[in-house]
Amino acid sequence: MIDRLVAFALDQRFITLALALVLTAAGIVSYHRLPIEAYPDVGDVKVEVITLWPGHAAEEVERLITVPLENELNGIADVTFLRSDTLFGLSNIKVLFADGTDNYWARQQAQERITQADLPADAKPALGPLSSVIGEIFRYTLESKTVPLVELKAIQNWILEREFRKIPGVADVVSWGGGTKQYQVNVDPSRLRGYNLTLKQVFDAVAANNSNAGGSYVPQGQYALTVRGIGLFRGSRDIENVVVASQKGTPVRVRDIGQVGIGHAIRLGVLGRDHDDDLVQGIVLMRKGENPGRVIDALKTKLPEIGKLLPPDVELRPYYSRDILVKRTVTTVLRNLIEGAGLVIVLLSLFLYNVRAALIVALTIPLSLLFAFVFMDLRGVPSNLLSLGAIDFGIIVDGAVIMAENILRRLSERKVTGPQIVREVHGAAVEVARPLTFAVLIIMTVYVPILTFQRIEGKLFRPMALTISLAVIGSLLLTLTVIPVLSSLVFRRPPSERESPLLRWLRRPYQAALAWCLRRPLVPVLCAGGCLVVAVFVFALLGKEFLPELDEGDLWVRAQFPTGISVEGVRPYTREIRERLLKFPEVRVIVSQLGAPDDGTDPEGPDNVEFYVGLKAREEWANPDKDKLIEAMRAALADMPGFTTNFSQPIKDNVDEALAGVKGELAIKLYGPDIFVMDAAAREIVKVLRDVPGVTDLDWDHLAGLPQLQIIVDRAAAARYGINVQDIQDVIEAATKGRVVTQLYEGERRFDVAVRLVQDGDPITGLRNLTISAPSGERIPVTQLAEFVKTDGVSEILREGNVRRLAVKWSVRDRDMGSLVTEAMQKVGATVRLPDGYRMVWSGRFEDQQRALARLYIIVPLVLFIIFALLFGAFQSVGDTLLIMLNLPFALIGGTLALYFWRTNFNISAAVGYIAVFGVSVLNGVVLLSSIRRARQEGLSPRDAIARGCDSGRLWCPRSWR
Repeated sequence: MIDRLVAFALDQRFITLALALVLTAAGIVSYHRLPIEAYPDVGDVKVEVITLWPGHAAEEVERLITVPLENELNGIADVTFLRSDTLFGLSNIKVLFADGTDNYWARQQAQERITQADLPADAKPALGPLSSVIGEIFRYTLESKTVPLVELKAIQNWILEREFRKIPGVADVVSWGGGTKQYQVNVDPSRLRGYNLTLKQVFDAVAANNSNAGGSYVPQGQYALTVRGIGLFRGSRDIENVVVASQKGTPVRVRDIGQVGIGHAIRLGVLGRDHDDDLVQGIVLMRKGENPGRVIDALKTKLPEIGKLLPPDVELRPYYSRDILVKRTVTTVLRNLIEGAGLVIVLLSLFLYNVRAALIVALTIPLSLLFAFVFMDLRGVPSNLLSLGAIDFGIIVDGAVIMAENILRRLSERKVTGPQIVREVHGAAVEVARPLTFAVLIIMTVYVPILTFQRIEGKLFRPMALTISLAVIGSLLLTLTVIPVLSSLVFRRPPSERESPLLRWLRRPYQAALAWCLRRPLVPVLCAGGCLVVAVFVFALLGKEFLPELDEGDLWVRAQFPTGISVEGVRPYTREIRERLLKFPEVRVIVSQLGAPDDGTDPEGPDNVEFYVGLKAREEWANPDKDKLIEAMRAALADMPGFTTNFSQPIKDNVDEALAGVKGELAIKLYGPDIFVMDAAAREIVKVLRDVPGVTDLDWDHLAGLPQLQIIVDRAAAARYGINVQDIQDVIEAATKGRVVTQLYEGERRFDVAVRLVQDGDPITGLRNLTISAPSGERIPVTQLAEFVKTDGVSEILREGNVRRLAVKWSVRDRDMGSLVTEAMQKVGATVRLPDGYRMVWSGRFEDQQRALARLYIIVPLVLFIIFALLFGAFQSVGDTLLIMLNLPFALIGGTLALYFWRTNFNISAAVGYIAVFGVSVLNGVVLLSSIRRARQEGLSPRDAIARGCDSGRLWCPRSWR
């Protein structure tokens, strides 16, 4: 079949070249269609179930919302992990599915299950946006010197979110800060008592006076006159005029017992930027699987149109756009590709010593890449820094070099002209076609382990393996078709057989060294063995890590404050941190995120503050060392007590949290029923880890110790006065957060109307002074109906696999991850003992590394066996096959020493590089052994055959494959 393919290409040269042009055009189109990302989407297929239940403690939310939802979600097929985060008024459950699960099928299954859960009537679970861990593509703040914050937030919620969602590829917009606008009926308790009214009467009156009636129609001549009853609130005045009761014929209106104003609902978070403490932010999320370049281009095209919709004094100020990172990545990749291709062309010209042949061979590089782009586009394989940057031009042009050199040799030896050129080119191409095909099989086989990777390592390296495999297949097809066709057209006159002066210069010392080694074979064997021993020893000294970090250009700083601190208590610290970091000349912008957004998509408490630190271009830095900048920033914050910091990067932080459920590189997860017991164990672990060199940003989940004021109802006392528990709870709710009773429409916008009890002075004293209306008309102090108890509760409840979880987390600095984890395991295992019913799991990047290495330990031996079988099928000799396989361990010497001298840790990327070296070393061994076998067939002695095979200027030998 290979012979027929070569013959067809040479018989139909016009068609072959036309197909090459079609490939070029299709490849260019596919390249522009390909999603190009700086960092691959390593997140799992995920469905997020978000339930807002404002005003309720984490324990109540867990019991009444999180646990019932988890029970329903457990039975979905292909679920791999179930994680939940429960806070004050919020439940966030993440359902992770196996790779390959359809996103929309997963969402449909989750939606069906959550409708079956038995939840409180005012808790409505909803699915989070269909985005990914790298979905944040655009961030901006909304600012104004005259417009109130609640109005800015309303503009964000009702104008900007809708406009951004219209952009193709945008999944959602997350709104931060500002406070959600709310119409508030502030009831004066003394006036309420004066009119002898109850809160329930106010609730019912406000809710009952806000509705429209849908009537039928009234015939009027030949027309139908539609009847509508209009009674919806149109503003604060309508609410003030609501009649609560009538006493002796005199109506008691809302304005008689309180005031109506505009405020905001409970704020879950506050956003600041540079010197401004309170702003509104929008984060645009890209839909999972979309092309970020295309989405960002559409977004920036839409921005001027969106700007026209804003009021005159409102400004939309972007501060982060993913296209900057994507463009920098694409520029880096293209520069590497161009420099690599240029270097290959120069080397080909020097060694082939024929510019025309070198250009023909070099043509396979862009055409092979375009071939790969076409099939990547058809299969939906994304391209990124890893998949494009790891392409080996040497592997791509190997076959083309062999083909071009064989054609040159035949034409220069035979001196043919005219029609005989095509026949000689055909003969030369067929002569090497079989070994070239075998070489492609070898190279593709060594990439099989990469295709078996799972989770993050699979999503990182599978696109790279597919890209290289497709490029190698394309190179083979081009070598068998286009190279012979172009050679038959370019070399119309027989080329002169000239040896490259560079090869001639290199051959003299090589021949002398080869002759010396053949006379003393024990010396090179011992030297190679010694080098291998040294390499094994050096490899044991290498540090171990999971993956090298991608420099995103910016920083993500997390500050963890004591449990129980309020939003108001954290705000002065947040401003001070921003001001200190802004003093660094490398910083261009700082945005602080205190707490969580109002939609619950990023569940955090007020004790958590995250800072986006946008950095200037590295060329503008006085010292381009990013690690030193981080240390300087850490030192600048060191004298601020009461909180811990963690330095990371925006995408990396999201990836770490999404994969391990922990915001840190490494973590120890504790599982058990009691958070206070796990908190005590975590403190012991932290004491141990503080003494381990390389541990930095050490912290743990501060879940326990949240101060609580529990108002415990005395049911017997309430029963004596005929008061229901719900009556007491209504008063407590109105006195703290307010009871939402209805909604008010402003055109298309919709805002809650809440009834609140106004409390002057100390809030706790005000709660103790509350009174409850009994059926008899008496006003019973709440202190006679309930007990006030101050205690410690939990601020947040983390669950994983239906079990409560607490994590100790840290980062690694100035040390490799492998040795750090080994030492930490020994010390923690010797010191910390967990009670029965509790367990400890080492997680984070270490868990990912162990999973990837465990798979390699199984797959690599299998691949070596497959290579052995292929080689035995080609040579029909166990000895020759083992001789070639013996080349594999020696091929790793150079890479291991390079890692050591460059002070680089061994990681999964290096392991992938070793795998690629396997293919090249096997191919070189096959070529060399083929040359030696050919010399032996010509009757030479073993030593002369080895000298001939090694000394040959052409290291392939097609006749030995026949």
